[in-house]
Amino acid sequence: LTSNTKHIPYRNHALTTLMSDSIGGTAKTVMIVCCSPSDYNTTESINALSFAKRCKNVKNMASVSPAQAAAQVQALKQELARLKKSNTNKANRPGDRRH
Repeated sequence: LTSNTKHIPYRNHALTTLMSDSIGGTAKTVMIVCCSPSDYNTTESINALSFAKRCKNVKNMASVSPAQAAAQVQALKQELARLKKSNTNKANRPGDRRH
């Protein structure tokens, strides 16, 4: 970003890097672009709109392997069972005044 090049490639832009998890894929992303009607901000407004348009045109094919999804579901079920057991143990303690 500090070099004297006039064009910063889309994929190497600092903002794109920050937003990499949100642009494309299965995420829903809202981009708000601030534009100014002032003559001295014309270039910046055009650049911002151009960046937003490039982001809008990004199409990613997000996919999750069935094995990975099944493993994640199993892990979540185990965690839920552990939490339910922990909650039951806390409720059955002698001297518990929450009842």
